[in-house]
Amino acid sequence: MIKSDAQRDRTVAQIKGFRQALAKAEQAAPGKRSSAIRGSYESMIRQLENELSEYAQMKSGELNLPQVERLDQLTPFIAKIRIAKGISQTELARRLGVSKQVINRYEESEYQTVGIVRLQEILDAIGVKALVTITA
Repeated sequence: MIKSDAQRDRTVAQIKGFRQALAKAEQAAPGKRSSAIRGSYESMIRQLENELSEYAQMKSGELNLPQVERLDQLTPFIAKIRIAKGISQTELARRLGVSKQVINRYEESEYQTVGIVRLQEILDAIGVKALVTITA
């Protein structure tokens, strides 16, 4: 998943590189190996283009969140919510009083390493209200 404009730019460059490699592979002699290589390049291009599309959709503010029943089911969506709300990693770091590298580490682990108090601080910082229901 793309989580920043810098990652988006790197992804665009990767797609360009894969397209160039695909063009070279298409000039190679036909065969099973050549076909497999082309298929691999095409697959990577599709995957990266899908990630670009998802990032563009999030940047536009579009985000459909599923209903979650456990707090650990929420954490994979925090970066997506942040992006959809137009908050950069740098801005979130500023709001929390930490470095951008801390936010980057949180997002690399999909916030799985964050304690519950910090999780609430993060949700508050990105303007998300979470309603919790406890049943026994």
